[in-house]
Amino acid sequence: MENKETEQASLEADWRANITEAKDILKLKDGDIVIVTFANEGEKRSHPDYGNSVAFQLLLDGDKEPKTFFVKANNFSLLGQIKALGTLTGQKVKISRVGSKKSDTRYRIMKI
Repeated sequence: MENKETEQASLEADWRANITEAKDILKLKDGDIVIVTFANEGEKRSHPDYGNSVAFQLLLDGDKEPKTFFVKANNFSLLGQIKALGTLTGQKVKISRVGSKKSDTRYRIMKI
């Protein structure tokens, strides 16, 4: 009986950790540029709006609570830029977005 309760508690903790409130998601519009610090190395996550993605916790300059930045698992250009940064946690970067539609949106991440 105790095993079932422990297993159930573990399952509940798992799915709750993967729920991200809309207000906690970093969204950029065409022309936006933000300065952020990585709070983690990213984790694979499935999201109803973003599909299979890598979710990064980012702290905007001046904020105390991190926001989640979803990068689709098939966005090899952006994931390649992030990989090139090396160790992410604590690293400060500038993220910019160009484009207003999914088809023409491009992100650029540069180390500061």
